[in-house]
Amino acid sequence: MDETFTKTLNALANEAEMNRDVQENLDADEVIFYNSIRADLDLLIRKPKVQTIHQILDYSKSLR
Repeated sequence: MDETFTKTLNALANEAEMNRDVQENLDADEVIFYNSIRADLDLLIRKPKVQTIHQILDYSKSLR
């Protein structure tokens, strides 16, 4: 029997390492574009309350 797993999930936990790896694979134009929108992307980050997450999960379970 084969065992499968995904290594990419571990990369998401270390944001600094992920950003370094991503930037190493970009062309100069892509790096300039990324740096120009980085502040706007940071504004999109949301940290919902635990209660909000539970409400979403409860709603999802009710649709099954």
